Amino acid sequence: MTTPTGVLERELTALVGELWDPDQTLRAWWRRLADHGLTFPHWPERWGGRGWARDEIAVLARVLTAVGAIGPPPGLGGLMGGPVVLALGNDEQRTRLLPPLRDGTEGWCQLFSEPGAGSDLAGLTTRAERDGDEWVVTGQKVWTSGAHDSDRGMLVARTDWDAPKHRGLGYFILPMDQPGVDLRPIKQMNGASHFFEVFLDGARVADADRIGEPGQGWAATTATLSFERSGLSDALRVPGPRPNPGERPGDLDRTCAQLIAAHDESATTATEAHAAQNLVDLARRRGRHTDAATRQHLAGLVARERIAEAGRLRMAAATAAGGTPGPEASVAKLAWTESLRVAADVGPSILGPAGALHGADAGDGEDLVDFLLTMPSARIAGGSDEIQRNIIGERALGLPREPSPDRDLPFRDVPRS
Repeated sequence: MTTPTGVLERELTALVGELWDPDQTLRAWWRRLADHGLTFPHWPERWGGRGWARDEIAVLARVLTAVGAIGPPPGLGGLMGGPVVLALGNDEQRTRLLPPLRDGTEGWCQLFSEPGAGSDLAGLTTRAERDGDEWVVTGQKVWTSGAHDSDRGMLVARTDWDAPKHRGLGYFILPMDQPGVDLRPIKQMNGASHFFEVFLDGARVADADRIGEPGQGWAATTATLSFERSGLSDALRVPGPRPNPGERPGDLDRTCAQLIAAHDESATTATEAHAAQNLVDLARRRGRHTDAATRQHLAGLVARERIAEAGRLRMAAATAAGGTPGPEASVAKLAWTESLRVAADVGPSILGPAGALHGADAGDGEDLVDFLLTMPSARIAGGSDEIQRNIIGERALGLPREPSPDRDLPFRDVPRS
């Protein structure tokens, strides 16, 4: 840390005090944060950040929380897209693509998984064919979070069917609002439709929006997944509303006060309901905090959360120079999903019979029940737990690779069911 914590906190308290006004629009607030390098402060100064480490970001999070401010733009664009452009894009792309992410005027989604290519992502069959200064994309993606609210999609598609599957891919930043992009919501068991199928039929993306060389998209793909697994780019988390960036969700021109009031009415979100402190509070309200087994589970959850945070701090230090996370990202992902598993075990024991109910019928356990119905997707997103263990075994421990007889075959010769 270049500035002592106390000094930095005083400086940020004064600055945020000048910038924050709950009666301003979300658009104006995010623009003010961006102008001062505070939306993604871990980004390099040249590209609109401050080059901060995680402990400095934690100071900013405390200051924003203390005044009740809304945090910076959330979503996959800041979490993964921006870091990949920083790491593997060129200066023209950084100049053009990063500002709308910093000020929250664009939201991005991730166009990776396909019906026939999930864990074996390199086996995808969506194709991108060159047409002058553009690429024409045809295929199908699935499990695309927030596709309906997104301005662009991080797309991996096959550009060369004669190359082996890992070496024939391209990585593009695809405009979503165009003919040839058809979205179909997927109904989840928690009642939501957060995920979408995306059908691409002649969709176009400029060659200027290609990240890296044609056929070398696997490097950008693995970098994206590493940022997703590590959560490193999402270090600045502030309690309260997390409105989606971009014009489509319709929040940019609402006042911050309106968004805060709406969040207060909806109470805890499903993604927050698993946190150890929230479960401890629920156990106290339900009179379960004196039960020995429940206390043991809660203590284990607290320990896992602290271990996971220590791992994130170590990873932040290792990637401070601007690189991409390595196998340690898989360790962080596993630590997170394991904490979710423990929370999913202890949650029903706290709720008792109410755990079988959904919606308002579950009372003060409504958000926890919603989390329990949502949680299984976390063990798949960003690569399943089994894939993470393979990565750790092969890349960190030096164990033999999983057999892959089709690894060096031209992709068109790979048998497909």
